[in-house]
Amino acid sequence: MKYRNLVSVITICIMALILSACGGTDDIDISSYQDQQIVFTGIADEPVILTPADLKAMKCRTLKTESTSDKIGKVRATGPELDTVLEQYGCSKADFSKIIIAGSDEYDVKLLNDYITTHDIYLAIGIDGEPLDAESIPCRIIIPESDSAYWVRMVTAIEFVK
Repeated sequence: MKYRNLVSVITICIMALILSACGGTDDIDISSYQDQQIVFTGIADEPVILTPADLKAMKCRTLKTESTSDKIGKVRATGPELDTVLEQYGCSKADFSKIIIAGSDEYDVKLLNDYITTHDIYLAIGIDGEPLDAESIPCRIIIPESDSAYWVRMVTAIEFVK
């Protein structure tokens, strides 16, 4: 009987650790920037405009990752994966030869097909359980285990090229 109770307690502890490691999804208060626009071109006949509120309404994930460069380090980012967004328009990132992600600070990154098909790409609406700071809104790209030079902030436009 003692051993059964011990096994039950250990099992419950292990399950709790597994669930906490998965992280769940942080509930981020994006009210101060929820209506800012992000323009997606190349996924429909006309440009698609989404907001952080639209992204938050999608299936989001909170993930712990870090960049391979020392610029940013470890983060816990919350937001939908890019393919989650694209599924609503009948496509996936693998359908494109190139994705160009642009920030309002005029910084942009061009990701080619071989890169985008081998990396997960997230549209973060929050970092470390908090809303994005003024230098990151309306969303920030997070590509787990990659150079943070690809982690575009202040994303206002994403162009998809076939």
